[in-house]
Amino acid sequence: MLFYLSLVAFFFLVVMLTYRYRAFIIPHVPDRVKSFLPRILTTSPTANHYAPLSTFNDQVNAGMTSDSFDVEANNISVGDSRMGLDERGTREVMEIMNRERVK
Repeated sequence: MLFYLSLVAFFFLVVMLTYRYRAFIIPHVPDRVKSFLPRILTTSPTANHYAPLSTFNDQVNAGMTSDSFDVEANNISVGDSRMGLDERGTREVMEIMNRERVK
């Protein structure tokens, strides 16, 4: 009986760890296997909340400006001709703003 209980506990541990680290595991899974998996397993936890922003104006409208991170004064008003932050940069800034509670 103890053997079966240990086996079930080990199985649940493997399932939980696989779900937790799915972002690292999924890229190594063949596409044929990915097609059988539910969408929640093949996307990262933040993927559903991210919408790509193309310009600094779009990023300001999405709330990516504050006293500490002033896109309007540092980029828009000086006529910065570059596109806005890329996807990775936007995600990093949003994570920092959330972690530091910057509004």
